[in-house]
Amino acid sequence: MNTALSSLKQYGSLIKFSHTLFALPFAGIAYVLAFLKTPGKSVGEWVSLSFLILLSMVFARSAAMGFNRIVDRDIDSKNERTKDREIPAGKISLRAAVWFVVLSSIGFWTVSWWIHPMAFALSFPTLLILLGYSLAKRFTWLCHYILGISIGLAPLATWVAIRSEIVWEPMLWTIALALNLAGFDILYALQDREFDFKAGLHSIPARFGRRNSLKIAAVTHVLCVIFLFAAGIVSSLGPVFLVFVGITAYSLLQEHRIARSAGEDFFPPRFYQIHSRISLLLFSGLLADRILFLAIL
Repeated sequence: MNTALSSLKQYGSLIKFSHTLFALPFAGIAYVLAFLKTPGKSVGEWVSLSFLILLSMVFARSAAMGFNRIVDRDIDSKNERTKDREIPAGKISLRAAVWFVVLSSIGFWTVSWWIHPMAFALSFPTLLILLGYSLAKRFTWLCHYILGISIGLAPLATWVAIRSEIVWEPMLWTIALALNLAGFDILYALQDREFDFKAGLHSIPARFGRRNSLKIAAVTHVLCVIFLFAAGIVSSLGPVFLVFVGITAYSLLQEHRIARSAGEDFFPPRFYQIHSRISLLLFSGLLADRILFLAIL
């Protein structure tokens, strides 16, 4: 029993399952908005669809993070910050990790097929993007934005699963969330700036230096806030949600203050704690806005 729990914990750490939980509120935003625009489904249909969407996110994220750990295993083994990760540390074998990615990918395709044909057709390019970001750091400093898009696809994918359409409303949410994640990843990469430069890896900190990277991350997060406001307006959300966007902007500002004050040191836990709350903050703002709207009606 203890061995099974230990193995489960190792795989959870391998794929950073906490990051999957972090992405769920992003999908939740699109789910609520699509739900309100899609009458006629039975309770059973909604329960089944909700389970399939959740399962597809877990499979997709598992495949992406597992693949990332596989292709980065040699790099991770040389980096002081990452040398204790599961594969370089020998906690999970390369063979087991490969099988994990293969099975997760098959699971994602299978669940997408159960949802509907459009979701299945789009599952292939989606998985290509999810896996591709792991290789991006080897050839472009735009890797942070590719990462942002790969995780930020959650709202658009959820919308497609429910409404079988691609329209501007979920795309604005996807762009906003992609910018949020990209800005965070640029700041995060400051911790590996010297290592990336020496290893010949591409990142904004390695390419442009610390000061310019802080500016690029700041511009990225300003654009994120602008797109959040635009998405809220297009989705007919009211002032309650916009207040939460303002709180989100303040939270992002706090992230930048911590990154600036940390210098060349590793970031303190508070940096990650602030970022992990942003998705929940936006989802809570959406729910509060819609509940108040329905109460007024």
